[in-house]
Amino acid sequence: MLCRQMKNEDLDAVIDIIDTHDDDDADDALKDFENNGINFQWVIMHKNKIVGTSGFRPIAETDNSAYISWTYIHKKYCKQGYGDKIFKYVLDELIKVQVNKIFIKISNYKDEKGNEPYQAAIKLYEKHGFELEIISKDFYDEEEDQLIYSKDLRLNLDQNVFKKEEKPTIRFEDIFEIAESEGSYSFAWKVIKKPFFQKRSFSTDDLLIGIKAVRERNGRKIFITFPSNLPLIHLPLQESGFKYIGELKNYYELGIHEMHFVHNLD
Repeated sequence: MLCRQMKNEDLDAVIDIIDTHDDDDADDALKDFENNGINFQWVIMHKNKIVGTSGFRPIAETDNSAYISWTYIHKKYCKQGYGDKIFKYVLDELIKVQVNKIFIKISNYKDEKGNEPYQAAIKLYEKHGFELEIISKDFYDEEEDQLIYSKDLRLNLDQNVFKKEEKPTIRFEDIFEIAESEGSYSFAWKVIKKPFFQKRSFSTDDLLIGIKAVRERNGRKIFITFPSNLPLIHLPLQESGFKYIGELKNYYELGIHEMHFVHNLD
């Protein structure tokens, strides 16, 4: 069981492996590799043949946080230890490049027969010390939730870090349908450090405009996330009907978490 870095010429084999599980995932993985490259991606070999893949993506604007990316073993080689081997290899690589916290997004999808194809992956993650932090109900589709697991890789973790609140200008920019979902939307926003004489933050009215636009596109739900040290967004979110789901601890850096909110349109 040899693990090595993914090469460009491996891409077709890797996509074929993902396709043995889910053709939609294979399509999404191909787009991801084409858009974001193959840095921090690995494959596992059996007799010089690629039988699985895994890797991670660093998260921009964080203190070395990352997400696990496409982790799949060819169906023919499942339950033979390949998944455990390459996943442990990726965890070791994460430690080498000093990633502080690693996250995994996964679905609890059930097929028509009641089978849960992602349960084996969840058991693998839990075996390696990952813990469930957030469940976003009906995220991917009706009765298909998004589960986010995490593991902190720091040896000495200070849980009492206090971060000062900030009040920058927050600009609401656009709405978009969330990839791999059916009818779930989010809002694009950015922080402007020097707004001059513009209003300080987006308002309840801004959010209501966005909600109306999602309704017009027949959206089901709106999911949005913000850093925990931006208090000006809390009241507008509450006034426009968003509900707090939970937070990913120390997502941006120690003491700054990622807060998750949802607005139901049904």
